[in-house]
Amino acid sequence: MKIVARLAIAASALVLVAGGVLLVSLIRESEPFKAERSDFVGSWAGPGGAQLTVREDGTATGVKVPSGFDGSASAVTDTASGSGTWTMSKRHTSLANQEILVKLQTGPKEKTTLEVGAYGQGAKHGLYLSVSADTEEMFVLKKTS
Repeated sequence: MKIVARLAIAASALVLVAGGVLLVSLIRESEPFKAERSDFVGSWAGPGGAQLTVREDGTATGVKVPSGFDGSASAVTDTASGSGTWTMSKRHTSLANQEILVKLQTGPKEKTTLEVGAYGQGAKHGLYLSVSADTEEMFVLKKTS
């Protein structure tokens, strides 16, 4: 009987430890994505030939970067191509993901402004464009260099 009680206690302790580890990892994953300016610098590519190059000097170039969606990341309704600038915006709240504003000159008198967020801490999973305020779906750009 003593062995059964010890095994039950050991099993209970193991379950509690495993549950605690799982809880901590879930909390970390739900934290807002923080990134430094240097985390955004580089070349990024996504589906449909989308390309975004963000340079340290504050300039940016985009090719087929989605600027409009029809409800999902695969339903791109408009794209932006051109060159311009980017700035790192201050996070709205401590619960917001870090974003940059990319302003591309898309025509003689036309500019498109894109809000691009860090996907993962330090943008380790890439950059993203939000599909809409009604969904958490993202159009993701992965770092190529």
